[in-house]
Amino acid sequence: MSGDCRLVIIRWQDSRQPCGQWRYLAALPEQKAVEVASVGWLVKDTADVKVLAQNIGDLAHPENAQASGIMTIPTRCVLSIETLTEDAGPTFSAGPTDFADRRAGSAAPAVAGHDPSFDSEPKPRELEPLLA
Repeated sequence: MSGDCRLVIIRWQDSRQPCGQWRYLAALPEQKAVEVASVGWLVKDTADVKVLAQNIGDLAHPENAQASGIMTIPTRCVLSIETLTEDAGPTFSAGPTDFADRRAGSAAPAVAGHDPSFDSEPKPRELEPLLA
């Protein structure tokens, strides 16, 4: 791993999970690829592959930098790559009930039990590329 590693979101196409049961070929539903969004540090970017790491550690000593959660995506499957930047504005965090409510058709996130005393204003900081 060499050079700067950007924090990115990669949208890419993947295959669907195999169906283990027997089916008549004439009765197969239309099959489509699955669009996936993956976020991580772009540690390798070549014509053949994009390699993301979810975690990078020992940054104070670049010669000892380590990564985990490493994923290799074939470049030919990539739909887009967007560099992520930190927004200095307010943030929203979602829990399982927020997503359950949205799936049920509610447009507003659930806020029951919300305690504003735990809110904290995000602190803007300079974004720095990760040196690897």
